[in-house]
Amino acid sequence: MHRLIKPIFWTFLFLVMMLVIDQVLVQVPPIHPAHAAVSNFYQDFRSRLTDFALGAYEATPKSIEAVIAKQQKETTPKKTEQTKELQAEATAAPKTQKAQRYIYSDGKGELHFADSLDDVPDEYRGLAQPMGK
Repeated sequence: MHRLIKPIFWTFLFLVMMLVIDQVLVQVPPIHPAHAAVSNFYQDFRSRLTDFALGAYEATPKSIEAVIAKQQKETTPKKTEQTKELQAEATAAPKTQKAQRYIYSDGKGELHFADSLDDVPDEYRGLAQPMGK
């Protein structure tokens, strides 16, 4: 029994130290940029680890568009009554058609952007591709 006291003590001490470090990284507001970076990393890691352990882990998105959409959903602020009213006014107003932008490559291989097909030089107009929707 006496041989077990020392490993149990050190295990207990290690767990208490880990708990203290955990609480410092979660509860203490960072005052230094390095502390902020470590704290943000740890909080993200901790949330992913707990989600994984509790079975709430989602598969990683297959494309960059899925990652962007997921982040936009997470960072979208909750709508208030004012924002709902502003959205209703914006949808009621007639929408203006956005001009189609184009991208093309010149003879040197450099990429150029144009606001309309008329802005693209004649020799590269056949290579110009519309951007987005």
